[in-house]
Order: sequence, then structure tokens, then C-alpha cells
Amino acid sequence: MEQLEIRATTAALPNLDDAVLEEVETLANRLGTMSDFRLIDAELRSLEVTDQRLTTGRIESLRVERAKFTELRMDSVDFTGCDLSGAAFNSGKWSRVRFANCKILSGQFDGLVFEDVIFERCKLDYASFQDVTTKGAVIFRDCSLEEARFAGCDLSKAAFDHCRMDLTSFERTTAKGLDLRGNDLSGIRGIASLKQAVIEPSQTMQLGLALVGDLELSLPDD
Repeated sequence: MEQLEIRATTAALPNLDDAVLEEVETLANRLGTMSDFRLIDAELRSLEVTDQRLTTGRIESLRVERAKFTELRMDSVDFTGCDLSGAAFNSGKWSRVRFANCKILSGQFDGLVFEDVIFERCKLDYASFQDVTTKGAVIFRDCSLEEARFAGCDLSKAAFDHCRMDLTSFERTTAKGLDLRGNDLSGIRGIASLKQAVIEPSQTMQLGLALVGDLELSLPDD
């Protein structure tokens, strides 16, 4: 099984190498489960998926204006080049799921359980992660997280690497073991919620600048 390794964090990639996938036109299925599927080049005005299980699939170049996913369970699913901006993901468990080169601006991730979940080269600006729990490794790699918000999340098994984190905020976060090395932390907010996270010595000055922003301190020239 292929893996993505970022320092001490290793996440399993979707296991699709030997899968024979059947093309589908939507992710909604009245039977409540879909396996061995491929959805490609779909452009939809709206998509609502409730209480579904997606297993072993590729989703490529999906573009949706309004998307809502509730109680979505995914295992070995790969999203590539999708635009899911404004999508709402409410509840559910994701295992071995990867988003690569996707745009999920202002996405809402609420009450999810992540296990081996990867966001790679994704635009997640203004996204909100609320009450997300990492049961297994979670990796954000080369992502833009400008003004993204993590609130009430357990990020103890997560790693961020080479991400843009301007005004990325953390609130009530479980951060013991959270790997923040390899990022510019000077623009983050809520550093008091990052107790026992892992950083590099060179990032201590960045956190000092972040604290100035957190406390809205003034630095007069004189």
C-alpha cells in the first residue's frame, strides 16, 4: 500500500492500483453504497448526498456549485482536480481519502472523523473545520489555508507541510503531537490552543510575531 510520509507522520493513500472502476454519473445512490466507481468531468449545479458509503473510487474534475454531504463514509477514495467550493461536509468517517489539486474555498467540515486523510496542493482558504477528530494520520501538504479556521478539533495526529497559513486560526484545539514544522507560522492566530505541538527552533520568532497579532499589540517606531 502506497503511503505519503511527512517527517514522523505517515498516511496511507487510497488503495486503487488493482481496482476495476465503473464510470458513474453521480455520487448519490438510493441503495446507500457505491464501490469500484469513477466519476469524471462532471459539472453539476447542485449535489446532495446523505447517508452514503463510498468505497474504492476516483473522482476527477468534479465541479459543483452547491454541494452538501451528510453522514458520508468514505474508504479508499481519491479526489483530483475538483472544485467543491462552498461544499458542506457534515458528520461521517473518512479513511484513506486524498484530495489533490482541489479547490474547496469556504468549505465546511463539521463533525468528521479522519483516518489517513490527505489534502495535497489544495485551496482551502476560508474553510472551517469544526469538531474534526484525527483517529489516524492527517496531512495538509502544499495547501493554501488563508483565514481557515480549526475549532474544537483533535489534530494530535496531523501534520502541516509547506502550507500558506495567513490568519489561519485555532480554537480549543487538541494539539499534542501536531507537527507544524516546515511552515511560516507568523500569520496564524490562536497560538494558545497549540499547546504541545511540534515546531522547529527557527519558528519561535515566527510565533512571537503571531502573538503580536493575537494580542493586537502596538509596536511604535520610537
